[in-house]
Amino acid sequence: MTRCAVLVIDDEIPYTGVLREILASYGLDVLVAYHSGQALGLLDGVRPNLIMLDMMMPGMDGLTLLRRLRQQSALKDTPVIMVSANVVHTDREAALSAGADAFLSKPFSAKELRAALRPFVDVPDTSELEKGPYASP
Repeated sequence: MTRCAVLVIDDEIPYTGVLREILASYGLDVLVAYHSGQALGLLDGVRPNLIMLDMMMPGMDGLTLLRRLRQQSALKDTPVIMVSANVVHTDREAALSAGADAFLSKPFSAKELRAALRPFVDVPDTSELEKGPYASP
């Protein structure tokens, strides 16, 4: 069985480290890019099953990158979960209008993350994760 790969694109190094651990605990392969240029370089040779994309990054922001990805035939159908620390309704609308498949507000719990991932990749049931370090009460 082929493992699913998730590309996390976010400039916050501590956040990406924790997210990498959580996603790996779900049995997912995780790639990380810390800015849009690095992500575009990775995407030249890698086709992830899912992209988690931060909305606010220096240089090219997440919305601009998402619009670029949706113009590429190889990536136009790759699911993208837009992530943002902003919790304003207009950000969610802008992300979905730009082509995001889902939106998650930071900070989020492991339970919220699982719910966001579930339509796109296989993740374990909560009962399987209860023994792990990121178990939700």
